[in-house]
Amino acid sequence: MDFKVAYIILILTLFLSCNAEKGKGTDKKIVQTYAEILFLTEKFRNDSIKLKQEIDSLLKSNNLTMSQVDSITTEYSKDPKRWAEFFDEVKKHLDEKSLNAQKKYR
Repeated sequence: MDFKVAYIILILTLFLSCNAEKGKGTDKKIVQTYAEILFLTEKFRNDSIKLKQEIDSLLKSNNLTMSQVDSITTEYSKDPKRWAEFFDEVKKHLDEKSLNAQKKYR
């Protein structure tokens, strides 16, 4: 194999693996943010002003907007398998949060 071809393949492989990792980080961030939004929605269901403040604060701390979260979740929902995987991760995050809260109060 020509050296230039091998070099190009190596660069492409590294580029693709870096982008795959970046996507996983973004997915994790969206999962956590979406899970927190669900949690906050339940926690402040009787106080819409506090709910908005908390969600705005969460989004700001994660450098996201609600339209970005909506756009990403809409894309996920178009593919039932991807949506199921996404929502399973959201559920895991909420379950971990619940377990940590239970340990804290024991």
